[in-house]
Amino acid sequence: MALYYFGAMIIIFAFTYFLVSQWETLSSWTVLGIALGFQALCFGMGYYLRYKLQYRISGGLLTTAAASITPLAIYSLERIFGVWPADAKGMGYSDYWRWIRPCWVYMELATLMVAFIALYRARFSLIMLVIGHTLWFLSMDIVGIILGTNTNYGEPSWEARRWVSIVISAAMIGVAKLLNRRTREDYSLWLFIYGGLIFMTAGAFTWLDHEAGALIYLATQIMFIVMSVKWQRTSLMVFGALGFYIYLAHLAYDLFKNSPFFPIALALIGLLMILGTVSFQRQRFPKMGDNRFTGDCDKGSPSPR
Repeated sequence: MALYYFGAMIIIFAFTYFLVSQWETLSSWTVLGIALGFQALCFGMGYYLRYKLQYRISGGLLTTAAASITPLAIYSLERIFGVWPADAKGMGYSDYWRWIRPCWVYMELATLMVAFIALYRARFSLIMLVIGHTLWFLSMDIVGIILGTNTNYGEPSWEARRWVSIVISAAMIGVAKLLNRRTREDYSLWLFIYGGLIFMTAGAFTWLDHEAGALIYLATQIMFIVMSVKWQRTSLMVFGALGFYIYLAHLAYDLFKNSPFFPIALALIGLLMILGTVSFQRQRFPKMGDNRFTGDCDKGSPSPR
């Protein structure tokens, strides 16, 4: 199973993050041929493995990898037919993964279309990761079109992009909640993960500049933890905890920078949390200890998801 995912990630990274600069050394027609050839190969093998040999996971992973190649193919088509914007000359495919620019919108729209078709055909949850990632990129680039700017980190509209990221990530979590436990395939998993990650990071950049905002950030992370328990989604617990640690780091390095008592107070809070949880478990599950929550249960005991 691990090798399946590892192989799919190698294909995805080869056409996206890791080797993006190498594509600039080839002609646009060559890159297009390689991209479409690999995409057809992955789609074809994915269909064959999933529906002919009944290898659902390996077939779904190849379909996901095929959908992720779409931006490179569309980029090559734009360069070949002169659709590439005049003000984007000097930019290459490698910049797609680093900079926010309106010129990427065609690539993102095409990727979404291919990914939704792939999701409909393959019914594989990892494709939701491609969709979520592309929706986030698209939302950031559309802000540039609306504001008429090619935004970098220092420009005023960067704040607008941070708020858009917060809204998009909250929408992802909302859609994931609607899908949660309602379909045979767990389509909500990657939306929870990606939405939680974006919300945590965008919220940190947006709210931790002042104390009132920091309290809002803390409240949202505590809300994540509560929702994780209610919805039984470990991913939300992870990002809620990470966001809580980011807030503690803000307190340690900004508000209580020179206070020797702050680490002691944090340690006491952590101790009280553990003891409080033990007390809750003793009342709720008096005969099980904490094995219920580790997976080291007896054969007759229920295992956590």
